[in-house]
Amino acid sequence: MNQTFSIRLEEEWGTNKYRWTTAGYWSNQKVFIDEKTANIVLNATKAILNQQSFTVNSNDVIYASPISDIPRFKLKEFIKEKKLKKTTRFQYADIIIMNRGQFNNFIKQLKKEEVIFFKGEFFKNIKDRSTFKSPGYTTKTDVMTLFNSSPNKDLTVTFDLNEYSKKGFDAVIKKHPTLKKEIEDNTHSSKGIHLDFYREGKNEKLLQLILSKASDIINGKCKIVFDEDMFVELNKDGIELDDEYLKALRDMLFSKDKANIKLGFEMMSNLVLNQPTILSLSFLLNELYITADFRPSQYTQNNSNLKSLLTLFRTKGIYWDRDWKTFGTGLRSNFKEGKEGEIVKKFLLDNINREFKLSNSAAESLVDIVFTTETKNLN
Repeated sequence: MNQTFSIRLEEEWGTNKYRWTTAGYWSNQKVFIDEKTANIVLNATKAILNQQSFTVNSNDVIYASPISDIPRFKLKEFIKEKKLKKTTRFQYADIIIMNRGQFNNFIKQLKKEEVIFFKGEFFKNIKDRSTFKSPGYTTKTDVMTLFNSSPNKDLTVTFDLNEYSKKGFDAVIKKHPTLKKEIEDNTHSSKGIHLDFYREGKNEKLLQLILSKASDIINGKCKIVFDEDMFVELNKDGIELDDEYLKALRDMLFSKDKANIKLGFEMMSNLVLNQPTILSLSFLLNELYITADFRPSQYTQNNSNLKSLLTLFRTKGIYWDRDWKTFGTGLRSNFKEGKEGEIVKKFLLDNINREFKLSNSAAESLVDIVFTTETKNLN
């Protein structure tokens, strides 16, 4: 894994000379992973995505990564109850808890590409180094310091050929045609993953974690558990939601007393999170959003339980704070069968009819809807 920086070819204005200079971007926190290492990372992430439901065993060593939002006090109780061990070093962990959103953000960047590099010797022998400044506005690391500390100098200096620098390059080559052959002889392309960690420090730590534990992840010796799955596990001994509790919860959340509202959200966050409960809470949150202008940021700052619960909904694609179409789509993808499936179907049908009547003077109504996944049952 090499930290990289880019250089480009420029004309010296008013002269027949050219110079090599560092590409001045806002940041230069890029890292290149060669193809062999890239395959290890990709196989590890694939293994994480293909993991089945997790189980914990006595004496398992658990690590809550910095990118996990799981309530630490609940996790502490869970570790004690299950007779687990906690570590602050992921290298020793059997179970690693992380945030799915951050993980998804990370894997979106894992795309193999061909990157053009200068041979280390060519860059080292460039005589005029006056234009080799810090590789980015956000870092003070000197280019030569970065180059000299690189584990593979042939995979460190990339050739910057974006739209702007390409024009400068073409202008130089036009005046110095022999330079083109020299560049071709001293550059090579390498396939791998080129990651930019600008404002993405969490992704850099996640990469280090996955590389360190890749073998154990692929072999199933290390389990990756996402926040929402762990939160469900932590709430298994919580309160079962029944009609009476739901009514009390509703009264508190729609109260004008802020203390009651905060307590209501705390009560909500300690429920057993089975399918019926998740559906009931989805509708309750949607109603709060529409009628009481509920905004999570007002309450999640001091309530990690609620933050984890809302993460669970977001991960499942249940966007209770959107229009009924987006909200209903998320419900439908999560609840297709049984009583919950019928409730969601009625919700969608009622909303379709409501919009249909607004534009239809005859006020006709649909009495049923059939999803394409259900058509096989009609034959």
